[in-house]
Amino acid sequence: MAGFLKAILIATITVAAIIIFFNMAFFFPWYMEIIQTTFNISQRISTDNYLAYNYYEDFLNELRERPIFAERAATIRIEAIHVDEARTAIEADGPHDVSGYYYYIDDASSKPYVQMGNLVTITVSANYPFRMQMFGRPINAADIPITFSMTTVTTRHYKDLEYDYGPDGDTFEDYEIDW
Repeated sequence: MAGFLKAILIATITVAAIIIFFNMAFFFPWYMEIIQTTFNISQRISTDNYLAYNYYEDFLNELRERPIFAERAATIRIEAIHVDEARTAIEADGPHDVSGYYYYIDDASSKPYVQMGNLVTITVSANYPFRMQMFGRPINAADIPITFSMTTVTTRHYKDLEYDYGPDGDTFEDYEIDW
């Protein structure tokens, strides 16, 4: 009797290990997709100094259409925060013309972009559906919340924002060149 119970216990542990292995086999490509999306968003933000609303929607919809992401589409979040000012770097009411280089708004705090050289932290989060199948029925064991963050530096210079040119930025200094 003890041998029979040991066999059942070993079989149960083996099945659980196989289920966990297969979930991890699907987890790594899923997690790499989050990393790749975060990197692509950081590249977009570093060139424009903010994330335009139409790009935000494109990234979000692209993730929501992916096979495993589609199961928990409501849990996908994309955030971009200006580190110095603690405000969002995602354009609010969408779509504005990004080729104009600046908005005709006097208040700098209402603009979604900042001057070059500032840091923006991008965070993409989603829930991974840890699932298994027993006796032909799918069982959702748990949702594992996963988050990936990346910080990028803004590179575009906007003429409508103040810029610190350094300690002697307003004065011109003559430099002698020895030929």
